[in-house]
Amino acid sequence: MAVLIVDDNPEVRLSAAFLLEDHGFEVFEAEHPEVAKQFLSCKPIALILLDMNFTRDTTSGNEGLAFLSWLQTQPRPPAVICLTGWGSVTLAVEAMRLGAADFIEKPWQNSQLLDAIRKQSKLSVLQAKRSNTLESEVALPTYSWRSAAMQTLLGKLQRIAATDASVLLCGESGCGKSHLVETLHQQSARSGGPLISVNMGAIPESLFESEMFGHTKGAFTDAKSQRSGRFELASGGTLFLDEVATIPLTQQAKLLRVLESGEYERVGSSRTERADIRLICATNSDLEQDVAQGRFRSDLFYRINTFTFELPPLRARLDDIVPLAEHLLARHAARYKLATKPLDNEAQAALLAYRWPGNIRELSHVMERALLLSEGAQICAADCQLRLASPKPEQAHNPVSPAPGATLAEVEKALIEQTLALHQGQVSEAAKALGLTKSSLYRRLDKYGLRSES
Repeated sequence: MAVLIVDDNPEVRLSAAFLLEDHGFEVFEAEHPEVAKQFLSCKPIALILLDMNFTRDTTSGNEGLAFLSWLQTQPRPPAVICLTGWGSVTLAVEAMRLGAADFIEKPWQNSQLLDAIRKQSKLSVLQAKRSNTLESEVALPTYSWRSAAMQTLLGKLQRIAATDASVLLCGESGCGKSHLVETLHQQSARSGGPLISVNMGAIPESLFESEMFGHTKGAFTDAKSQRSGRFELASGGTLFLDEVATIPLTQQAKLLRVLESGEYERVGSSRTERADIRLICATNSDLEQDVAQGRFRSDLFYRINTFTFELPPLRARLDDIVPLAEHLLARHAARYKLATKPLDNEAQAALLAYRWPGNIRELSHVMERALLLSEGAQICAADCQLRLASPKPEQAHNPVSPAPGATLAEVEKALIEQTLALHQGQVSEAAKALGLTKSSLYRRLDKYGLRSES
């Protein structure tokens, strides 16, 4: 990571350079903001340590504020940590308003400065990844869910998004939980803060505390420098714990403590830190069953499930399958710099008939493969290379399979007939399974001349 020190005092620059170089940072120096501007035009800099006072005066901070103001007019400005020997609340507030990430008074504590730099380094990496993702999709609108099941769910989420209440998202793997986390974060009062996602299943038990709460230098054998944990990185924003059911039972009490008290300590430190996060968890496990069988603490379960929402699987969102497939085709086309292709009727019928055991994740892979392998002007059923999923026991009789040449209407009619049969003709249950409202299903019944029990 490249750091630019902007300070008119050579001794200050030297002291900061020695400290940062000893901890693996690439350091550059500028004695004045005008020199820094020239430097930024030719060097990629990730972070600036900015003194606030130069030749004009020694106390107002106006020169530093002017540089911050200029910096915000530049494309992708680097993060800035302001340094000053004449600190004031007014100056700090104005610096933050102009985009400064942090404000530290001189003389600084080395540990304090390093900690602030590391935090900004990690946030810069996360923001760069998110920016690259957005750029790859810049011409594409976000997908709007069409199915009644998702419309109902989104309405409920919108009502609680602005609160800080904990949310637990349940549902099969790949059904779009992470997408809803982003929606919740963007609609919350914390949207200006970071969204930090953690795959709990990927954290070794021995590193749980270090990953979540951070550690001090020398706290254990490989702790060669101080490190911020996920709670600190998410401060002021949202912390998303994916696969929360995989947290080892021995570590669940440590997570419960910080959720109950809002306090934690870095590994190797006795200083108590305060957590300032909104918690969202997700799982594809049955947590109530895990609690009953002793695999998950009941007190932790009740702490994380203030609001619990169940995401329906893709096969229960009939109205979403084809438009979502078209959206994913367009996204992959933009990624590979190709023209997107429409789905022909047989391909649409095949997508509707398929069970989608891998849900949206599988649909995305199928559309990516179809786009790259198709040779015609349209995506056909053969391009999708779908393997008919093994039917569940209750569906073993007559699972829907698209006949060669079947139209979209014919497949939809067959799917409705089968779903009604599985639910003994109960329209409300069949509509729920298909991701439709009762009125939408009734319209389809009239359209296809089908009868059912009310």
